[in-house]
Amino acid sequence: MANLKSLFVPPLFLLLSSLQAFAIDVGEFGVEIGDFRGPTVAGKVYAVDENTLYVKGFKFNVRDADAFFWAGKENVPSASGEIVQYPAESKTPDLQKLPVLNDDSFILKLPHGLTITSLKSLAVWDKQKSESLGSVVIPESLVVPEPRVLPEFSRLAHDLRSGNVTILDAKTFLIPDLHYDGKGPDAYFLVGNGSEPNGNGVKVPNEHGDLNVLRKYNGETIVIQLPKPLTVYNIEWLVMWCIKYKHNFGYVRIPKDLNVPPALGQNKIGVQERKGNGAAIQQSTIPKKVEVQVQERKGNGAAIQQSTFATVIVCLVAVLFSMP
Repeated sequence: MANLKSLFVPPLFLLLSSLQAFAIDVGEFGVEIGDFRGPTVAGKVYAVDENTLYVKGFKFNVRDADAFFWAGKENVPSASGEIVQYPAESKTPDLQKLPVLNDDSFILKLPHGLTITSLKSLAVWDKQKSESLGSVVIPESLVVPEPRVLPEFSRLAHDLRSGNVTILDAKTFLIPDLHYDGKGPDAYFLVGNGSEPNGNGVKVPNEHGDLNVLRKYNGETIVIQLPKPLTVYNIEWLVMWCIKYKHNFGYVRIPKDLNVPPALGQNKIGVQERKGNGAAIQQSTIPKKVEVQVQERKGNGAAIQQSTFATVIVCLVAVLFSMP
C-alpha cells in the first residue's frame, strides 16, 4: 500500500485554499428538492443526477404497510406512479416493502426510462390502500446536476491521446480510448492549480486505486477518482506528468462553471478481467447519458462527438471569473 503522504507534493491546504474564491459546489448531497410531507414520513430529498435521488434522514414508522417509494408524474401522487426500488442495490429480484426506518440516508435509482425532470413527485405509496403516506413535490425549475464532457487530453509527449474526458461526479473522471506508450519513468496523474500544469500537484490513484507508476495504455476506457478531500471544484487541471523529469505529457483543464453530481458512490467502478496488460471498467457502470459521449476515433485520431450535454451556465459567475 502506498504511503498516503506521497499524495502530497505541496501541503494540501495550499491547494485547497487557492481555489476557495471560485468553488461553486452544488452541495454534498446534490441539489435539494424538498422535504417529505406526511404524518408518518419525514426526510429530505436531493437530486444527485437525472437518474439518482438521495434521501437524507428518512423516517417511516408504519409497520407491515404495503408501502413503496413511488415516482409520479403528477404533483398529487396517484395510482399511476411507478415503484422505486428500495434498497437501490437489492440482492433479490422481488420488490421489498418499506420497513420501519429511523433517520436513515440512502440512494434511490429511478426505474428505466424515468428521469427526475420527467417526474413531479416522489411519494411513499400504500398500494393496498391506494393512498400516499407522504410525498415531496419536484419543482419544475429544478436544475439537476449532470456529468460534464471536457476535451480530450492534449497531445504533448509519449503518444498520449484519449477520447473526450468526462467528469462523472465531483470526484470521478471517465477517460475513454486512452493511449500512452508507458515509457515515462515516473509518470502519474496529477491534479492542481495554476495557469499551466506543473509538478506542484496531488497524485491521483490509477484505475486500480493504487499509486504505481502509470503503465502503458492501448485504448482502454478507465475511471480514476480524486483522493480525499479533493473534488473537481478545487482543482484547475488534470495532467499526466513525469515527476522525475518535470515533463508534461498532456492535460485537460477543469472548467469553473461546473454543476456535476456529488460523489455518493453512484458511479461504482468495476474492473473487467485482464486482457494482455490492460484492464477496462465494466460498461454497465457508466451512466447511460455518458455512454454516448465515448468518442470513436478514426485515421489520425480525430475525435467524432456523437452527442453533447446541455450545460447550465451561471452567467454572473462566468463574467466574474473572466475578469483579470
